[in-house]
Amino acid sequence: MEGKNVKVISLMVIVMFGMFVGRSSAFSKDCFVGCMVLCAVTHPNRQMFLCPFTCLKKCIFRSDDPDPSNKIESPGDRYCKLGCATVNCISKSTPQNPLGDQVQHCVNSYCTKKCTN
Repeated sequence: MEGKNVKVISLMVIVMFGMFVGRSSAFSKDCFVGCMVLCAVTHPNRQMFLCPFTCLKKCIFRSDDPDPSNKIESPGDRYCKLGCATVNCISKSTPQNPLGDQVQHCVNSYCTKKCTN
């Protein structure tokens, strides 16, 4: 009976570990859209126009990844990605229509390639 419990616990540990190993430091649409919604609620006035840049910065420099080894990008790469994405990815994004899929694709494909070459 004890052997079965050890197997179940071992399997659970392996599954949980696997969830974190595959994570990367890629830009997350969920982070961006969630931030934009929160920003729209907390800044309904003139400051709302800052939401796309504020959320872009927050999600590129996010620190919610529990595994520090996943943070492969150097700070210089992230600043490059922030500048690239500010110019190329968020111009049409608003708190009412964050365009999360488009912003994520632009940051993760165009800006990542541009900043790593």
